[in-house]
Amino acid sequence: MAPFPTLVSFGFPDWKKIGWHVGKSLRDILNPPKDSDPTREERCTQRLRDNFKGFVYFDDFDEVHAWDSEDIDPIQVANTPLLKRPATEVHDQTGPSTSTLLCHDYSGGYHDYESVRPQILEDKSYSCNHLQYIDTFVYFSHKLVCIPPPTWTNTMHRNGVKVLGTLIIESKNLDMGRMFEHNRGNFAVAQQLADMAGAYGFDGWLLNIEAELPKAMEVLQLNRFVESLKFLLGPERSVVWYDALTINNEVDYQNGLTTKNLPFALAADSLFTNYKWTEKKLDEAKSIAESNELDIAKVHFGIDMWAQNTDMPGPPRVTFPPKGGGGTNTGLALGVLADAGFSTAIFAPAWTHEHFSTSSVDSTSIAEKVEEAIWQGLPLPDQLGCDCRKGRPHHTIEYQMNPLSRHAREFPVGTSSYAETDFQVAFERTATFQDQSSHKVRSRLGSQALLPHVLPEQLSSTEHPMYWKLAEEPSKGIYVMTKTFNIDRATSSSPTTASRLCLLKLNMPADGTLESLIMAGEPISLRPSWGFYTIFTQPTAQGLVYNHWPYAKFAKLGRVSFALDSEHAHSRLVELGVYCDIFHSDNVKPQEICQILSIIIRPRDPVPLVWIITDVQATETANASGVQKRLTWTWHGMRDSQPFGLPFSKTTGPFSHFAVFCGGRELGRAYCNAFPLQQSDVESCEWEGEDVEVVIEGTFFGGGKASSGPTLIPGSELMFA
Repeated sequence: MAPFPTLVSFGFPDWKKIGWHVGKSLRDILNPPKDSDPTREERCTQRLRDNFKGFVYFDDFDEVHAWDSEDIDPIQVANTPLLKRPATEVHDQTGPSTSTLLCHDYSGGYHDYESVRPQILEDKSYSCNHLQYIDTFVYFSHKLVCIPPPTWTNTMHRNGVKVLGTLIIESKNLDMGRMFEHNRGNFAVAQQLADMAGAYGFDGWLLNIEAELPKAMEVLQLNRFVESLKFLLGPERSVVWYDALTINNEVDYQNGLTTKNLPFALAADSLFTNYKWTEKKLDEAKSIAESNELDIAKVHFGIDMWAQNTDMPGPPRVTFPPKGGGGTNTGLALGVLADAGFSTAIFAPAWTHEHFSTSSVDSTSIAEKVEEAIWQGLPLPDQLGCDCRKGRPHHTIEYQMNPLSRHAREFPVGTSSYAETDFQVAFERTATFQDQSSHKVRSRLGSQALLPHVLPEQLSSTEHPMYWKLAEEPSKGIYVMTKTFNIDRATSSSPTTASRLCLLKLNMPADGTLESLIMAGEPISLRPSWGFYTIFTQPTAQGLVYNHWPYAKFAKLGRVSFALDSEHAHSRLVELGVYCDIFHSDNVKPQEICQILSIIIRPRDPVPLVWIITDVQATETANASGVQKRLTWTWHGMRDSQPFGLPFSKTTGPFSHFAVFCGGRELGRAYCNAFPLQQSDVESCEWEGEDVEVVIEGTFFGGGKASSGPTLIPGSELMFA
């Protein structure tokens, strides 16, 4: 580690720092800390209410020191283990790419749609539908310590994305010296943070120190604190240092890797720089990294999505490129970083949902269309409805040439032995119990599954006529569609053209140890002929091997299962999708080819699972803010019946989730052994006399189910006062 320079104190003011305070943090103007006005007692009461939603955060160091793992509520814990992606990029990604971190910061954080049970909303909120391009997700709020909601952690983990919480210090008033108190030889706060990550089931911390330490020499202690936290977290979890406080005990953003933040970068696992960098800063960072044997991929250069706005008070926010950077042009910066070999940190990706309308007219909001434009290079809507001045700053030529998906590193889905999806999304349109004609949005953030690799309908063309769309009915998977089009039959050599639609990019052994299980809806049509295909690599020869599985050959329609093997030694399965013989005609109306409900890839001949769900009951959980009614249950089984190669949860064992049915109605999914109830749940139930029938159905990782069977619970135990 590079030595610290001698700290010398002069009596002159730091004009750079004064300027920073004058123009301070437009991020705080947009997202003011929620806890700036309420009293400590009011904050404590709100925190306890939020605990019942699965949210955990701390406002001061007293609360951090007082935390005890015995106080954890099961609904606050993520159950899904991090799926370890194969250590490779997808087989056909061309050109350099950059590892990408998303730093959340969505309107202060901790919103109702992120809670552990479904919520009925007017409109969709932010979720990320392109997780195959993301390496790390940071949950960011203006609380001192921000624990990621388990809904985010579960979604990210099943997509192979690491999740970090945030320690953020923005004021000296927090008694920063308490960070350095020791307990049994360790920094007590570092020990608490490490224990929290393990107990709540996430993968580390972003350290964002934006206030000077009370004493300059405490910078040495801070560096040791970072080293201690990294050690306590262990090799499977990470510490990211944000570029704010320097070794000179000044909040002085370096916008790159310099000697002023190098010691912190070396003590942590990686550095997240501020946003005003230039290509010259990249050259300087590369030189310093090489001199100190620091992998440049561990330096994430920040990009501020808000910098493209022209409607904000105060001095303009700046990111790369200095003119027009951020927003829809974020991909430009990714391209530069990919070419240089650095990683990327995108700040406030929910800009799309904060700056643009989330109200849906044609089932897709302006915010969603802008997000797809940024990720896929789709055309922006002509009218965006934002208040930005000076023409149309978001409509640029460059962004369509540089979508994020072009430069962000794309990872295979699943692990080397397991991948599973039911195509669940974070929000679904649904009629409310009170008004069946009023379709609102039901949040299911924690259930968001692997989504197909393929491009949406707007990018389909005569060369790629197939696309997918979500089924309108909840939990009904996807439809594979085709566009038919007229061709010059005089020049056509065949009346049909085989077309393929990639669904999943993978990297798995093709030695016969794995099988696929695909659930499809009733066949829409067997003409044109269609089926599933797989692609295998050939390590000893050039080219790829294609296998086709015609749907018509399977006697049991609706269930397609085949072994994933290749005759070539050491081959790898790299792609699975749908193929179809497209019949060209004058009919240009899109046609449905098939409905796919789920895809599971797992080890062949899994060990039979012997697990049961019992002891279903209504309970009450209380804290100082009130009482919450819940359904609870237990599960039992033999741990030696855990199949090799499948995930296993430390909290729910072989179960990926539980579906909760009350009075014949599905209330939602649970990712622990408890499900909070609401008044509307009881009102919408079908009663059997004075009792209500409750069923808990557990779904195993890798497929299969176990049910508690019907349990009659007295309605009096479910009724709210």
